[in-house]
Amino acid sequence: MRTRIELSTMCFHHGDTLAKIKRCRDYIESQGFEFGVQLHNSVTRDLYNKIKDLDVGFSVHAPVFSDYFINLANNDFNTVLAGFQNTASVMQSLRSSVALFHGFFMTQKPIKNDPAHYGKVLRDAMDNNYRLNDTRVMDPKFLETDEFKNYQNTVKEHMKQLRERYSSYTICIENDFPGIGNGNQTPAHLIYLDCPIWLDTGHLWASAILNKFDFYKGIDTICKQCQVIGVHLNTNRTPLSWNLKNPDGDTHSHFSREYDMDMERIFSILKRNQITHYTMEVIDGDIEDMTFFIETYQSIS
Repeated sequence: MRTRIELSTMCFHHGDTLAKIKRCRDYIESQGFEFGVQLHNSVTRDLYNKIKDLDVGFSVHAPVFSDYFINLANNDFNTVLAGFQNTASVMQSLRSSVALFHGFFMTQKPIKNDPAHYGKVLRDAMDNNYRLNDTRVMDPKFLETDEFKNYQNTVKEHMKQLRERYSSYTICIENDFPGIGNGNQTPAHLIYLDCPIWLDTGHLWASAILNKFDFYKGIDTICKQCQVIGVHLNTNRTPLSWNLKNPDGDTHSHFSREYDMDMERIFSILKRNQITHYTMEVIDGDIEDMTFFIETYQSIS
């Protein structure tokens, strides 16, 4: 199976989108990889219309064109289904078979699909008691409660039902940044759900710092014990000494060797585990990021 490298639409915040796609596609394919595009849930109608007719493979970071996030922890499965319908329609239109989403929010309140104000969205929807010392991150003690475990069981059951309802699609849950009320933070959480996983290395980095587990062993454990369909890649500039405050946390930055996150080591673990689907989820990612990834990937055994 050929390794696929995608640009997230997060890469298209500025500049000529089609020119960026062409130069990245030409380079990626010249190196023997398959090229693709992943719709981020922040994609606009204008951007979608600009790229939807391209002859490329698409995957979808759900929900797209929906007012609210999909929350598998909601007690009403019909609400879950309604949240996925727009995404399913887009997937059908694009002939896409892979979708992924953040689906574990510890609330019954609707959560607005507003990625630009994600922190505020969570604060509005979540119990304030979940916050650690008035920060925007989750107090890890709540991950040990019966409340969390009950939510976790609901998420697991609803993910199973959603996958059965859309059995022709590969539907993945993504590990979360450890924000208020986000439930998929650790390797153990992903393993428990027993479903296809989309691994976000930047989120896992922040979670490892907060929840005090070994980040690199965590990647390896997830790859070995979960069905990892694909991976979101970027450099998280957050230092190991993170004070839990902005702007650090979930930076989605260009690839770099200037920070604590060891990109070579990450790529090596993923390559060794034969992961074949990568999405560059980098704000304004461009050819320099593709070059960094491919040259590093090809240089490691």
